[in-house]
Amino acid sequence: MPYTSSTGVQDQGKTDSYSRASELKQGIVFNPEEFRGCQKKRVMLVVPPSTLETEFGRLASAGAELPLLGMAYIASAIRKIGHPIFLKDYYAEAQSWDSVERDIVIFQPDVIATAGFINNMDRCLKLFEIAKRVNPKIVTVLGGPQASIFPDDAMQSPHLDCLTTSESEISFSRLVSYVEDIEAWSTFKGVVYRHPKTGEIIKNEHQPLMKDLDSVPFPALDLYPMRKYYPAVYIRGKKVATLVTSRGCPYNCTFCNAKMTYGRTLRYHSEKRVINELDYLMDRYGFDSFQFYDDMFTAVRSRVIKLCEVMLKTNRKYQWMCYTRTDRVDLELLKLMKRAGCYMISYGIEAGDQVLLDKIRKNLTVEDNQKAVEWTSKAGILNIGTFMLGLPSETPEQTKNTIDFACKNKFDYAIFGITEPYPGTDLWNDALQEGYFIEADDQHTNVLLPNFSKIWVPNGRKRSELEAMNRRAYKSFYFRPRAFLRWLINFAHIPLGRSFRYIKAGVEYIILFPAKDLLDRLITRFFSALPFSKNKKDKPKSHFGVKYG
Repeated sequence: MPYTSSTGVQDQGKTDSYSRASELKQGIVFNPEEFRGCQKKRVMLVVPPSTLETEFGRLASAGAELPLLGMAYIASAIRKIGHPIFLKDYYAEAQSWDSVERDIVIFQPDVIATAGFINNMDRCLKLFEIAKRVNPKIVTVLGGPQASIFPDDAMQSPHLDCLTTSESEISFSRLVSYVEDIEAWSTFKGVVYRHPKTGEIIKNEHQPLMKDLDSVPFPALDLYPMRKYYPAVYIRGKKVATLVTSRGCPYNCTFCNAKMTYGRTLRYHSEKRVINELDYLMDRYGFDSFQFYDDMFTAVRSRVIKLCEVMLKTNRKYQWMCYTRTDRVDLELLKLMKRAGCYMISYGIEAGDQVLLDKIRKNLTVEDNQKAVEWTSKAGILNIGTFMLGLPSETPEQTKNTIDFACKNKFDYAIFGITEPYPGTDLWNDALQEGYFIEADDQHTNVLLPNFSKIWVPNGRKRSELEAMNRRAYKSFYFRPRAFLRWLINFAHIPLGRSFRYIKAGVEYIILFPAKDLLDRLITRFFSALPFSKNKKDKPKSHFGVKYG
């Protein structure tokens, strides 16, 4: 059934205008006073059960386990209004679905919500199914990127009542506060819902993005099991916290889904708010290191300068890293960031070939990337380069160019990933035109889409060849004297357990897993060659997407 908006306009496609961010309007703030006097509801926020192997595949040993900041912001908003809240991360707590059902029975929530991503939708829908089995009157709500980008797919589940799109602090608060007034749901901006009487899927108008991010309270990290989380293996500090100081990105890269949630807007917290949050995390939890998880921390140079200057004026020492683009830094800025406590920057390099950079609309040159890495090294800041191998139209020679670029420049760390297009992005559309899909099996799995039984491969390439190139990239980069020396120097700043995971991940990915794959293939060929063997094909896995019904 096509969506019908509250104005009666029908939507035509899966990724229509509703999957893009709302417009930014002046004066939009989160105001808890708007909800004073509402009937208090019991709200349960859930991170569904999972495992590191499910989330990171063969790089599980190098993976990070972090609290969901988006959910933490939602929790803080709901708590500010006064609703009783129960938040649990069953993934971090390593608890089962039986624990989820037990907690629903004990807490008796009026509303259950979770964040949907392309790689966890099966678990989100299982959560809602359990909730409805326990109590059909529980209102189930989906947020997160999947709700914004593919609302029609999500609403196919009979166990999902409604979803909130884009930025949800205001829309979710409004839905929870007046959830018993079904007829009022049609007035809630940023909400898509199934009418409980008619079954009609109704899409309300957008909830404009907030202009003043400082109006939202600090994320409610106290509701998370903070002792259970840990960062990626190369991150410094004994206790590391993640936080965001801005939302959005103004660029238009083909592979990114951020613009489908926030549009190409850019908003940020004030310098005072950022410092207060850093101090709060240090004093409340004893964090000694921070990751700024902004899409592009240095997007506005003047703002970074002000923030660093404020950091330097305090009587505290902050240790932090950030993520950004190479064309948004310069040597002077990097030196200031270093003095303010920045020890590492992660750059989205993507490719070492100009044709590929142009194709993914990176709006950068190979020279831009090279220059920024030189500056960063000169400023005394460690740097990480992240690369995508196997882009649409990419040739083996271009893949080699990317690997050579990583090895010949002054990168301290490098992350090489085989391209897995994100549905709904421009890269996905390119991939459909310039590649093909193969069936996933025990050796070849789709990390981004674990419920998708197929893996995308660019035309003219084979998955096995891409995986071999990926292993070659890691070997070529990390088996160099510079990389080994850098690891030894950084070793003093990383806890022993994290260093062990770093070594374990490398040995597993580069040596053990390929050896196991080879042995499995040899055994399979041996037994299939025996005269009494029968060539039986494995049952095919499910087709693309999650079975929603």
